Amino acid sequence: MTARTTAANRGSWFSRLPIRAENRAYAGLFLGPTFLLMAALILYPLVFSVFLTVTGPSPTPGERRLVGLDNWARLGNDPLFMQSLTQTVMYVVPACILAVAIGLAVALVLNQEFPGRLLVRASLLIPWALPPVVVAAMFQWFLDGRRGLLSPWLVQLGVVDQAPSFFSGVPGTLFTLVGIHVWKTFPLIALIFLVSLQYLPRETVHAAQIDGAGPWRRFRYVAFPFLLPTIGVALIIQLLLTIQLFDLIFALTGGGPGAYSTYNLYFYAFKTSFEHTNLSYGAVLAYVVTVIAIVFGLILTRGGRSLRLS
Repeated sequence: MTARTTAANRGSWFSRLPIRAENRAYAGLFLGPTFLLMAALILYPLVFSVFLTVTGPSPTPGERRLVGLDNWARLGNDPLFMQSLTQTVMYVVPACILAVAIGLAVALVLNQEFPGRLLVRASLLIPWALPPVVVAAMFQWFLDGRRGLLSPWLVQLGVVDQAPSFFSGVPGTLFTLVGIHVWKTFPLIALIFLVSLQYLPRETVHAAQIDGAGPWRRFRYVAFPFLLPTIGVALIIQLLLTIQLFDLIFALTGGGPGAYSTYNLYFYAFKTSFEHTNLSYGAVLAYVVTVIAIVFGLILTRGGRSLRLS
């Protein structure tokens, strides 16, 4: 039987079905390979990672033994986990607040008419487009206490008496990483706000101007309520970008200086899984990061919905 005959028979069998059933049959036929690919690339690693969390290394090479919830119970007795969790919060909170605030301010400026606006808008994407390794190398040179550019400038301007060291103090190094991360990610947040501002009703803005509302009142009573859903989305995106911060930590500090002073949970999961080859505990740490992201995402989503309803 040729392929043409097989296709004809299949088509005739589908044609005998009711219209809705025929559409569903064709949808299943065409989407089936996609579902299989997704199961292979997403479902299998997900199930295997859950399996890792309840198993441990076995004396027999290549095998694993069930340990139940021992890997999860280890979290309560792991001081490095608590330190990494605390430092994750120290990354996430200032990064989300600063990136969203700076992004909103930049978007409001770029939404105005001024010469060269298109060029400035295009240039805004440069930090976001730069590879993280390039950003790390650039700031490592710029902030170097002996050979960098910023330290001599601060001394010459009289801001400090001696060249500061941005990558040796604790928690100064952590907040330096936050600043670099915000510099790289705020253009994306600004672009999100800029797109949202294009849909701001011009009639409402003009009515507020006619009523004598100044720039601050127009922002407070017109633009800000309109942007509340976008602010929620921007916070969630920045949260996801920050809680998975890895490349800057790896390239700039390697987790130091000192005893794990710039670790976050994502970096700790990487170290545990691939350097200490403890895949089981690394999977547990990865799931903790996932749960934190989901919980904060739900809080921000429901909080934004409540603000809109009120």
